[in-house]
Parts: sequence; structure tokens; C-alpha cells
Amino acid sequence: MYGKWGKLYLLGLEKMLIWNILNKYNFKSKIYKDVNLSHYTSFKIGGKVDLFIIPYSWEELILILQILKENNIPTKVMGQGTNILAPDEGIKGAVIRLNQNLGKINFVDNSHLEVESGCLISKLISFMVEKNMGGLEFMMGIPGTIGGAVMGNAGAFRKAIGDFVEGVYVLNEHFEEMFLGKKELNFNYRSSNIPKDWIIKKVLLRLEEKPKEESLKEIKFFIKERSKKLPKYPSAGSVFKNPKEGPAGYFIDNLGFRGFRIGDAMVSYEHANTIINVGRARSKDVLEIINIIKDKVKEAYGIDLEPEIIIW
Repeated sequence: MYGKWGKLYLLGLEKMLIWNILNKYNFKSKIYKDVNLSHYTSFKIGGKVDLFIIPYSWEELILILQILKENNIPTKVMGQGTNILAPDEGIKGAVIRLNQNLGKINFVDNSHLEVESGCLISKLISFMVEKNMGGLEFMMGIPGTIGGAVMGNAGAFRKAIGDFVEGVYVLNEHFEEMFLGKKELNFNYRSSNIPKDWIIKKVLLRLEEKPKEESLKEIKFFIKERSKKLPKYPSAGSVFKNPKEGPAGYFIDNLGFRGFRIGDAMVSYEHANTIINVGRARSKDVLEIINIIKDKVKEAYGIDLEPEIIIW
């Protein structure tokens, strides 16, 4: 009835309607229209999202989520965007970015910290060291937030954040707060059993007492080791999870993929399991490289590589 342009116009009206509804509440949260996701992902890739929201508080976040759900607005939640590949065509709906507004750290006792999910990993480690606590030194240099790290059980040097998690407070699909204790949590390699449509609110960590000087020495070592593999261009870190047969980068490197390029997306020379953006790479270029690598590794080694990055 309305034709192509009429349909687009109606979509525009729908966006304005939701925009007006959200702004009626005079939220302290920041609510933007038509934001380019490439500005908020470490890959520097991604088109525009209709609504981009940075919550001011957990109370406002829950209310915003309820409004979006009641109006059937598709919603995605992100932290620092350090492991996300966003589509070139953008996203219809809303993206909520959890940042340091929702990143407080609470000192519980000499071996426990309670950390909100928006807290940067670097900030958490600095706080830990100042309190003469240790255990997470291996994570220094991993970008992103604690919420994303726990959801995906981030790690390095044969250690993972899940080993230190005593419990998590989450918002379930109805936006109700729940506590999941250690016995209810299951952390595996780069994964957890926390449902993907739930939001981690805060994490209870069990650390160890450790002199500041000892922690700083370990941090210096891990930074030095990580810098050897750190690409100089935008990326989303390791593209594939390591299969049980060995490091993904080993198999990719053996097939001569370092420097392999499509458009401005290229397999890094520093580490074969990293794809970098050397200019204006598109999501479709990265996906094409991912699929080619998967096919060639399967053909040569019989291994099914599984992406570690989150593909929207």
C-alpha cells in the first residue's frame, strides 16, 4: 500500500516514537539516534544503529529495557566493543553500552571484591594491586569490561577469569535480579553457562593477598609478553577459539595466511589468529576471510574452528 518509501517513512516514525517515549522520562542516561557503531568497536567497523544508549544507573537501565521490550524494539548490549564485529548495514533497534557509570568496585574483605559489569579490566587490576590483592595479573592488557570478560570466560597464559568468580548478580530475561553462586556457574574455555540474553550486573571475585611489588612484577611480565603479539591496527583480538588440537594461530599460520587480505581486512603479521583493519575494512571483508580460513583449516586438518569474536 505504501510502497518502498512509505515503508521507510513508517520506520522513521517508529524510531521517533520510541525516541519521544524514552525522552519523556528525563533520563540522565544518554540516548542518541543514528550512531555509527564503528566509533564504538575496537575493530572500527560497523554501520549505524537506530538508538544508542549509555545508561546512567541500573535503575534507569531496567526501565529503559522494559520500555524497549514493551515496544518490541530489538536490543543488544555491549561493553567496550572489543570483541564485536558489527554489520556494515547497521542495526535496526537499540544498542545499550554498559560503561563505567555501571562499573563501581566494592571492597568486601582482604580476599573478595564485588565489581559491577561496566568496570574496565584495567581499572579492576589497578584497584586490586592498590589493595595488595592478586590473581588477575594475567589479564592486564586484555581490553574490555569485567562483565564481558566473565560472560565469555576471558583469559590468557592458561588462566581464565572464571577461576576467580565466586558468584554473579544478573538481570534475567524479565529484568529481575538473580544471584548465581559458584555451584550454579559453569565456566569452560572462552564460554560460560550464563544465558546470552541475560545481563551481568556485578561479579563477586575471590582473590588472594599479595604484596603490591609482587603483582607489579607479574604485570610487567604479562604486558611484555602480550606486546609481542599485539597488532598495530584496529582488531577484535583472537578471531577463533583454540581447538583441542592446539592453538588456532598455529594451524592458520601453517597454511600461510599471515598477510592474507580482502579489501582493508587483513590477517595480522604479528599473530595469525588476528584480523586487522588496515584502513576502511568492512564487516563483509572480515567475514569472507573468516569463512576462507575455516574452510581451509577444515580441509587441511579436519578441524572445525569456532569464532571467539561476537558476530552481530
